[in-house]
Amino acid sequence: MAWCTTRFRSRALNMPVEAEILIPQAGYKSLKQEDNYKVMILLHGVRNDRTEWLLKSQIFDMVRELPVLVFMPSGKNSFYLNTYTGYNYMDFVAEEIPEFIRTHFRVSGKRNDWLIGGCSMGGYGAFVCGLNHPGTFGNIASFSGAVDILEVAENAPELKPELILGPDFEKAGNSQADLFGICDKVDEHLRPRIYMCCGDGDVLLPMNKRFYEKLRDNYDVTAAWGEGGHDFVYWNEQLKKVFGWFCPEDMKSGIFMGRCGNDFL
Repeated sequence: MAWCTTRFRSRALNMPVEAEILIPQAGYKSLKQEDNYKVMILLHGVRNDRTEWLLKSQIFDMVRELPVLVFMPSGKNSFYLNTYTGYNYMDFVAEEIPEFIRTHFRVSGKRNDWLIGGCSMGGYGAFVCGLNHPGTFGNIASFSGAVDILEVAENAPELKPELILGPDFEKAGNSQADLFGICDKVDEHLRPRIYMCCGDGDVLLPMNKRFYEKLRDNYDVTAAWGEGGHDFVYWNEQLKKVFGWFCPEDMKSGIFMGRCGNDFL
């Protein structure tokens, strides 16, 4: 498994950006390069950056023998939207990053081999980018996602929602930011598979259950509710299940054994 930090200039954001990438290496233990790699884009939560999944989860150990490329960008506190202030984070994540990945790496062109996921704000970002670009992402995974953007905006003024959604953010319903409205507009032939989870000790559980009820009749959606909080103790266990859900045919025994040190060389 190779781990690298990449820096490039984003057209969508008009500034330099950085991302962490985990890249499969053929010949490492049982990993073979027989087909193009699957892709997982993982989005961080609020007040964090591209290193959150890499430092706090066990993503490295989980993916090191799977033919899956993991791309972890930074989205600041944008909720991965094209913001009112002009920073087009949705275009960056859902259009520019896939283009960058396809240009520089040997990856699958099949949408069913592409997953976008994230925790908390990143869970919302995975939904909003995935549902607004269903032709790119065949799978969405949300870990305790802040799926009701209007409720979050009303209850978390410190996040300055007016900078993201505009001064009249209370009227953002039925826009591309409102997941409850977007999901009805996705072409039924392009509706992605969905995995969503949230712990019973998480304040975001009620909105996640509401969104699941909205999705369940028209989407292939797997929901996991159980003991856990808004943290990586819970998300790590769910991440293992997401890999089994996303690429069951590639799963190998013994890869979820915990950290193995600097084993990327």
